[in-house]
Amino acid sequence: MNNKDYNEMLDWLYSLKTIGIMPGLEKISEAMEKLGNPQDKLRIIHVAGTNGKGSVCAMLESILRHAGYKVGMFTSPHLVDFEERFQVNREKISREDAFRLVSRVRESGVNLTFFELTTAVAFLHFLEKKVDYVVLEVGMGGRLDATNIVKPVATVITSISFDHTNWLGDTLDKIAYEKACIAKRGVPLFTPVVNDVIKSVCEERGAAMFIVTGEEETNMRGVFQKKNAAAAASVARHLKIPESSIKKGLFSVYWPARLEFIENNVLLDCGHNTDGIVKIAEFVKTLKYGRLIIIFGVMKDKDYAGMIKNLPNYSRIILTKPKIERSLDPKSIVIPNSTIIEDVGEAYNYAKSIAGEKDLILICGSCYLAGEFLARKKNVGINPIMFIQ
Repeated sequence: MNNKDYNEMLDWLYSLKTIGIMPGLEKISEAMEKLGNPQDKLRIIHVAGTNGKGSVCAMLESILRHAGYKVGMFTSPHLVDFEERFQVNREKISREDAFRLVSRVRESGVNLTFFELTTAVAFLHFLEKKVDYVVLEVGMGGRLDATNIVKPVATVITSISFDHTNWLGDTLDKIAYEKACIAKRGVPLFTPVVNDVIKSVCEERGAAMFIVTGEEETNMRGVFQKKNAAAAASVARHLKIPESSIKKGLFSVYWPARLEFIENNVLLDCGHNTDGIVKIAEFVKTLKYGRLIIIFGVMKDKDYAGMIKNLPNYSRIILTKPKIERSLDPKSIVIPNSTIIEDVGEAYNYAKSIAGEKDLILICGSCYLAGEFLARKKNVGINPIMFIQ
């Protein structure tokens, strides 16, 4: 395999976006059957939730790794590199392995969506690497998500709020039901969410439900991360992980673009729905700075009006547009003190040019905005695969 072969594979993977999202377990089940059902041979912790599931995955991975285990982690979407989705002890899959395993899944002959195919690659990769645990993030919802074919040792629901309402339902109870359906008989479910729907699904399925209360300290920024840390710690204690490893793990978490200071005065976050923006605003209020300059880019299928309404008070806002078809045209947003600069790199350069030494620049609104920004920051080429769920 050479770079040309790998880039052609990425192009083919990107072409799968034309299939779109097709919730259901039939195709992935058929493919995994042909591939020997590697997911059934793995010890999996399955994590769902509207917000926070990636952070909890990173926390669990860190805890288990500090306890001496070899840990696979599957998350989505990636920010810059396709290989980010598949990590073993925080080492990304090699391009050679990614190319080989994508080819192997294709040879199954089952027509899969992009997310189904990457899920299959993850299971194969983690089995080959002989990991002790897999921390598996749900892509969307839970009930019909491709990851929901697993037989986990524990499940987690981090939060319930409005997102993907066209797929998951327009009420919190409907969304809660979709996520609660990762519950499995005899498998404990941990959640800080007190919700009758989740409780009912757990009772019907014979899954013990543990309400996580309190907080745990972590190096991740934001008060809300303490609740995520408590959820991760609860799962770890169920797995009999030593307290020393839990503490070390929670203070050694790295999860990019989650209230991450890229520079002293540049804060980057993936917040891409109203609840996410609320949490960003809560954190920003704890900081000391002169003026706040926001760079904001959002997808047109999001509640961008609700997101904008809950942004922290700013002096200037720069509206931009990540290079993805789903991006909202910033010209359709009319808000005071705004400047439209569609190119993400130019938007950032302009923000830097008007920011004083004590001012804060906040970049938020979409994972795709965060990914494109990081790619430009690292002088990495903008490959279309960056903009796929």
